[in-house]
Amino acid sequence: MKSTDLQSGAGRIRRALEHLELAWAEATQEWNDEASRAFQEHHLEPMIPVVKISLDAIGRMDSLLREAQRDCEK
Repeated sequence: MKSTDLQSGAGRIRRALEHLELAWAEATQEWNDEASRAFQEHHLEPMIPVVKISLDAIGRMDSLLREAQRDCEK
């Protein structure tokens, strides 16, 4: 049976989120006006918690899939 690998994709998502947060922090040092605040409020603030919740769900799903795979190999 082929092994599942959700952690590789989750790692890429996690690194992308970290990169986004660092890039945004850097950008706001130069871009700090109403448009930047609107972008942050309408796009970044709603997205970041959803991504973090999704990463937690991926971790739980990975654990369940690994357990199911072990059970099937018995």
